[in-house]
Amino acid sequence: MENKLVGINVERAYVRDYHTEFAAHILGYVGLMTQEEYEKYSLLNYSNDAVVGKDGVEYAFEKYLHGNNGKVVESKNAAGTVLSTVYTQEPEPGDHVYLTLDIALQEQVERILGNGVNILKENREQAKAEAIARGEPQNPEMKDEITGASAVVVDVKTGEPLALASWPTFDVATIMEKYKELLDTPNAPLFNRALMGAYAPGSTFKPCTAIAVLSEGIVNTEFRIDCEGVFTKYAAEGYAPECWIWNNVKGEHFTHPEENVTDAIKDSCNYYFYTVGHDLGVKKMGEYAHAFGLGVSTGIELVETVGNMSNEENHVDYAGTEWRIGDTLQAAIGQADNMFTPIQLAAMCATIANGGVRLQTHFLDQITDYTGETVLEEYEPVELYDAGITSDVLGVVQTGMQMVATQGTAADVFANYPVSIACKTGT
Repeated sequence: MENKLVGINVERAYVRDYHTEFAAHILGYVGLMTQEEYEKYSLLNYSNDAVVGKDGVEYAFEKYLHGNNGKVVESKNAAGTVLSTVYTQEPEPGDHVYLTLDIALQEQVERILGNGVNILKENREQAKAEAIARGEPQNPEMKDEITGASAVVVDVKTGEPLALASWPTFDVATIMEKYKELLDTPNAPLFNRALMGAYAPGSTFKPCTAIAVLSEGIVNTEFRIDCEGVFTKYAAEGYAPECWIWNNVKGEHFTHPEENVTDAIKDSCNYYFYTVGHDLGVKKMGEYAHAFGLGVSTGIELVETVGNMSNEENHVDYAGTEWRIGDTLQAAIGQADNMFTPIQLAAMCATIANGGVRLQTHFLDQITDYTGETVLEEYEPVELYDAGITSDVLGVVQTGMQMVATQGTAADVFANYPVSIACKTGT
């Protein structure tokens, strides 16, 4: 520009600077419009070379972030030198969008998740090597690699995600340059497992079953079941599912002692939940699952999958067979066709902690104008559902989940933790 070289035209360009290498799946990215996008955004007076949000909050809050282009008239001489610049329409910067994320917590959660995956990989490799050294046969079809992981942290009082991590991840600053490489990378780093990954919840579903059977009067806190290890009610028909502890040690069989509902949550006793789930039925089970946010939208602003709560109507689509009583038993322990996202499970736990009131999960905290001085919009908590669960029922389940941490299946991790923990393990 200083040398005023003939034939050289210097233009300004802009890049998105995120100031963090974390939260890639949440932030999303921006890029030039496709033809389909132009057909949409041209109605909003976007120029044909506009950069727009493609994913994440960049896409969800595009209308706030974009702003409006200005217009400028430049006068140049024959050599191309700019003689004057006159704005005929001033540009309007986009608004500021504030998220619920705690970025320091987000960074820590991503680091912890990544480190946890690496430790699990090392432990698995060590266990496999030791098994081979002992001469134990290896099943060539057994896949033990870790292909993905996620972690979600939600404020139970507001429904706000404070951290949402998906592994593997990517660098949002270089996504456009490396987009094809990322698409071809094994384990799909672009895939947001916390919002889009639907997985069998396993025993993490059992608190929902417990709330349902207590609320429906199928059991009370005094009712106890003696775990026999194998549920034989339908053994004559060739179906006899086992409690997880039955074959826990090679060559030996174990059972849980006679347990009430809090004990069954603490020990994650399959036999107990087979019994009560059978009497509850999958239809009523599904009603409670939906009330607690499982198999339905969380209300988050980003694209999410709703997963599936087991039911007779679409079972053939999942299993290719007609519904059988065994499917009800499996659904009660979080199997069958149960497929939920990590954020839905976080919403379920938050609802249990929040007295049975399910709040909308949201990333938006507030929106201000570009000066940051005028608040244009501030998020108010939205109650999506009040399951009407009594405090007695919730107290029993909350106690059982606390016992998981102090005496039960998570005691190895949380027994000596400096704060009180309520949780549920699952496989």
